[in-house]
Amino acid sequence: MAFTSAGIKDPQIGAEGKFSLWFLAALALAEGDVKLSKFTDEKVKDPKLFELRQKVNATLVRERKFGAKVCVKMKDGTQYTESREIPKGNPKNPLSLDEISKKFMDNATLAISKGKAEDLFQKLYHFEKLDKLETIFSLMK
Repeated sequence: MAFTSAGIKDPQIGAEGKFSLWFLAALALAEGDVKLSKFTDEKVKDPKLFELRQKVNATLVRERKFGAKVCVKMKDGTQYTESREIPKGNPKNPLSLDEISKKFMDNATLAISKGKAEDLFQKLYHFEKLDKLETIFSLMK
């Protein structure tokens, strides 16, 4: 799946970085996480990330479908390997409430204040207790 949705090997702008397995791998290795705010033209053109993504080797294994295997080889020969058959966020491998909250905050605070985003998350989490939708819409401004 990654090769059809993230097959741009040499992204030129931040938006293309979202669709580049090579950039995503380099970003995760270099910075420890991947989030919406990091898909910038500057990050895609960052020489250190560019150099790191040149070291990423991706191979399509059709049998894995949505799964993935990652192997990181260090200069000293040490290898770190991880495999996942079902990607995180899939209904069979769901995000925890903390992971959902963090992801929501990372994205929402790009558009609204942290306080409004926290309030909005709580309102959405307890959606069934709302009297009217205007409460949610007012926080999104």
